[in-house]
Amino acid sequence: MAYHYIVYADILLALNFFVDFFLIWASGCFLRLQGALGRQLLAAALGSCYAVGLLVPKLSLFYTLPCAVLASIFMLLVAFPYRGLKALARLTAVFYLIAFATSGTALAAASLLSQRGLSFGPPESVRAGALLFGLLMAAILARRGVSLIRRNWHKESFMIQVEIWAAGRSTSLTALIDTGNDLVEPVSGKPVLVCQYKSLQGLLPQGLRLLWQESDPAHVMQSAMAGEVSGSWAKRLRLIPFASIGKEHGMLLGFRPDKLVIHGEEKLETAEAVVGLYAKELSQGEYQAVLNPSLLLYAEEKKAVGAFWKCPINCVNPNLH
Repeated sequence: MAYHYIVYADILLALNFFVDFFLIWASGCFLRLQGALGRQLLAAALGSCYAVGLLVPKLSLFYTLPCAVLASIFMLLVAFPYRGLKALARLTAVFYLIAFATSGTALAAASLLSQRGLSFGPPESVRAGALLFGLLMAAILARRGVSLIRRNWHKESFMIQVEIWAAGRSTSLTALIDTGNDLVEPVSGKPVLVCQYKSLQGLLPQGLRLLWQESDPAHVMQSAMAGEVSGSWAKRLRLIPFASIGKEHGMLLGFRPDKLVIHGEEKLETAEAVVGLYAKELSQGEYQAVLNPSLLLYAEEKKAVGAFWKCPINCVNPNLH
């Protein structure tokens, strides 16, 4: 038995607009991208117009696989601000991941419904109910699913380079910005940059390195105060209490650096910090330090104050001449 299909361009346009907008929205949710609603609606409208063009035989050349991929990339560029090729590739991959999840779930739902006698059309067609079921599952994927993958993809976005300066020497390492890290040095209240010890050995004086190998943080502090570490470094040392899973009363040895230079989207500097020494490795080579986000606020405030004082008086108050 042969089936004959009648395709209504207006229905195809509306359906593709709805599906394209949903996929764009879900991709943005998945990657936590900020996109203007107007841009997303425009991108969905362009995508639906492209889909309707398939009905014109003379335009078949523009519906090969490479052209379809380029059209989807253009649609995403319209929907979201451009943040570089790497971010665009990630967004495109997520877009297709959600699209495949939606179509696969819809086809599976159509097959399941037909087996239960709920199909009211040709077996090759996907009914509206099955499509909505697929979109629902894709929404769950966008909002709740594959959280581990999303966290791993986002992790690199929270990694920055940090230079630590102390006593005329410096070292550079990769730090992870940990939004759950609120560790501060209790006396001064300065935020703590936790660094693995082996990444800072070249920065530390020999006396402190020798003490570190033999003693716990409290004993190192006592020995340093007793003169076993050079005077300038002894004054820098701090004890930082902390609590973690399995260790309620932990203690880190820390020191006050001359400054931290943070290389993110812009270069920031701050001296309002304490560097904590952690004996074990923090990760398998991905990063060597964990940064308290408050450090970024201190650095940004310092930069803003510096810009204020460097600004000519007419820039501060244009009414003064």
